[in-house]
Amino acid sequence: MIRTFVLMVATFCLSFIAQADNHGFDNFIEVELSISDISMSERGMVITYEGMAGKYGLVHATHNMVSTNDANSKGYFTGTVQAIDDTGALQKSMTLGLWSRNGTKLKVYGFDDDSPTRILHISTVDLRAKSFQAKVWELD
Repeated sequence: MIRTFVLMVATFCLSFIAQADNHGFDNFIEVELSISDISMSERGMVITYEGMAGKYGLVHATHNMVSTNDANSKGYFTGTVQAIDDTGALQKSMTLGLWSRNGTKLKVYGFDDDSPTRILHISTVDLRAKSFQAKVWELD
């Protein structure tokens, strides 16, 4: 089951790579959020983030982290992202990707299926400092 899900994530990511191929990666948005909650589930760790994120407004996100090795040092995640901009408009999307862990720091590579823009984000999550720092690219 894990292998099937990882294959699905990889296939999903490859479709974005095709779109991202002609994208200028110098044009990104920096986002910094705080970790508001870390909890454990039967499948792994659940991390919830919140904060103001520039043009996106107030953002709340949850990553359901699932490990794919015995050392719990890498895996995949699924989750949701919700943003409320300054006009009060709410946007919600699913997010998924891959992660790796070194000590208390995670490197997260994710995609959001946002409307109207598909989003790529590469993040550093510091569990000890309870911080989330990301570079975000709008692909569409």
